[in-house]
Amino acid sequence: MRLYVIRELFGPAAAVAVVAALCLGCGAADDATTTVGRCIGDNAPNGPVEEALIKEDIIEENLLETKVTKVVCEDMLKPISGSTRLQKLTAAQSYIQEIKLIEGAMRKAAKEAARAPAGHSSSNESLMQFGAIAYTSEQGTAQVHQYAEAIGSIEPMELQAAAVSRVGENNDASIAIRVRQKEAVATNTGATEPEAKAAARCSIEIEVSDDEAKKIVAGRFDILPQIPQKIRLGKTKPAGLRVSPIPQQRSREKSQKHADIEEASRSNFGCGYLTNRMEADLVAVDQDVDQEVLGVAPRHHDDIQELSSHKEVKWSWHVSGRQAGKPKVYLDLKYELSREGQVFRHIPQVSPVYAEPIRVTGPWWQRIFGS
Repeated sequence: MRLYVIRELFGPAAAVAVVAALCLGCGAADDATTTVGRCIGDNAPNGPVEEALIKEDIIEENLLETKVTKVVCEDMLKPISGSTRLQKLTAAQSYIQEIKLIEGAMRKAAKEAARAPAGHSSSNESLMQFGAIAYTSEQGTAQVHQYAEAIGSIEPMELQAAAVSRVGENNDASIAIRVRQKEAVATNTGATEPEAKAAARCSIEIEVSDDEAKKIVAGRFDILPQIPQKIRLGKTKPAGLRVSPIPQQRSREKSQKHADIEEASRSNFGCGYLTNRMEADLVAVDQDVDQEVLGVAPRHHDDIQELSSHKEVKWSWHVSGRQAGKPKVYLDLKYELSREGQVFRHIPQVSPVYAEPIRVTGPWWQRIFGS
């Protein structure tokens, strides 16, 4: 495995952390790695909350067992400090998903490059233009190898994907500069030129789409959950989500950013763009009981709908009281990243859009005399 350090983008100390610490699923020593579960404070095996979210495809089954380094754990926790349990789970899911998407684009590019005849590589010239010069002093190299020996063997492509995802997030910089910065980091952590280009394109597409999704939810149009606060045992009430039309200006800005990425990227392999389709899931969980307190059934079969610029979009469910209690209801809203693969992502720092309890009450005589 080739290990490098980027000096110009980060400085020697930070570069060592980027190269050696960003590892997912690696066979590292216990003192250098942790799991997603321990990182976010979910130490126990999957409980009722996790099982309900797994059943609805809100998180992956093995999310809590996924290994990350402690440096990555700290980075993961920064935007979700003080968040609720579900917000931490969805944020961790988005983080792991992002790494896998970038790695998938890199593998596609590598497979395509293996079929094509070898050509002239000009990546070094581009890297020099943006100051991404490999730091190769004896001290820097020794630090990398010492850390690598401490945490064990690192899977190169996972390392590269994780490193790329953390670079070029400054929205003040142009998309072209951010793409080149990501290409530089991928190359200097051992990726081939086609892999580096694919990683950069995929990563910038995810960042731009995440940012657009946040802007949509943060006041560009209204998202109005309609959830009952109380239900009688054995009764059913409607629940829903209304989303108002998307402004035309928002669509034009989104299309322009897509065009900027197409122009800046030098790869045909990416991860897709934010579309107008969103997926909504309503999940009821009570972590104190094993039986279902609430039954949730969609009134329409399709939980994926396309937002419109001229009419309101609605999701609706039937919620029924099955057992007395006070379970929490989670309303999760995700945006589509790519129609081709139907990849849906949690909206950063927004998902879930609703997380409150619903009280299920028995008849009056039961409340007075007991069962």
